[in-house]
Amino acid sequence: MYRNTYVEVSNSAIEHNARLLSETFPHAYNIAVVKGNAYGHGYGIIPALARGGMNAFAVSNLSEALEVRKYDTEHPVIMLQPVPAEFLRECAAYNISVCVNDRETFEDIINSGLNLKLQFKVNCGMNRLGYRSGAALSEDIERAKDSVHLTVEGIFSHFHTSGLTDTEYADNRRRFEEITAGIDLSKIPMVHLDKTQTILLHDTPSYCNGARFGISLYGFTSVYPYDNSFKGRLLQKRRDLRNKLNHVEPSRALKRYDLKPAFALYSEVIQVSKVSAGEYVGYGLLHKADKPEYVAVIDTGYSDGIGRKRSGTNVCINGKKYPIIGEVGMGMCQVLVDETVKKHDKVTVLGAEISIRGIAHALGTTTYETMTSIKSEIERKYI
Repeated sequence: MYRNTYVEVSNSAIEHNARLLSETFPHAYNIAVVKGNAYGHGYGIIPALARGGMNAFAVSNLSEALEVRKYDTEHPVIMLQPVPAEFLRECAAYNISVCVNDRETFEDIINSGLNLKLQFKVNCGMNRLGYRSGAALSEDIERAKDSVHLTVEGIFSHFHTSGLTDTEYADNRRRFEEITAGIDLSKIPMVHLDKTQTILLHDTPSYCNGARFGISLYGFTSVYPYDNSFKGRLLQKRRDLRNKLNHVEPSRALKRYDLKPAFALYSEVIQVSKVSAGEYVGYGLLHKADKPEYVAVIDTGYSDGIGRKRSGTNVCINGKKYPIIGEVGMGMCQVLVDETVKKHDKVTVLGAEISIRGIAHALGTTTYETMTSIKSEIERKYI
């Protein structure tokens, strides 16, 4: 908070996205996934998500759950991962729903004697967390129902593909149905399987009354329709034929939705220098001036989450794009500019002019990682 490097978050964009999704794909439980510091946006977006129609929140761990509770004491907060037994008391105190992923976790919960809400997780094929045995799951749910301390709030799973071009989504869904065959899902208050990708592509199974909205809340999707050009139509036909030959279940026609990115990272120029031809800039002798050059230093580096691979990508100053040169430092990096750039000029590191998706593509990563890499210690300003 003592520097001019900060993340600006548009709560109006977040609310718009939440409303668009909750109205287009209505569920009894529209669950906003806000793990990873709300995908880097910070938990100041929680009220905007609620205004937009999200009526439950999902996080990875207890630290995140407690952050959500600072902004919302009304709606369910669901941990998608188990919590160590010694911290169950905090879950009870703050009305946070705990993930039950196996029998050992369940025994810890039973032995705690605490009043807790439970979300049972099923392993349908991702092989990360969850019950594989239907018998064990049914038995533990019945034991929970018999307990005066425990409430069975939900059953959920997580699929590792979208089902757009593969059979794994359908196989995972059938596996969930097999594992839960001995359970009357209509008696479970909350059943949720879908994530953004599958929400956009498939109808929600009839036994589900909830869905988890993730990256779409932040203005992005991982699936896009082909364009209407000749090449786009040809690619669509090829995909449809390949899916038919491979017995892939049909998916909903892909659409573009009016989702609005809400995240921007700004910094400032803290010095501008003119270097002579033949001089080096930054660590490692990676940039050598072949003529006199103007170099601006900006107040951000890899300790902020601006990875060293950002060298060679652009930032934007006064409406013009300039490349980062040399090796990105821990707290600063250098930009090749011109004589119009001055000390204290505002720099867009990520945002409207510097596409998050474009930077992710250039770095060989995802929008998820690009946003969550920006350290939570950087101030979030909500507009």
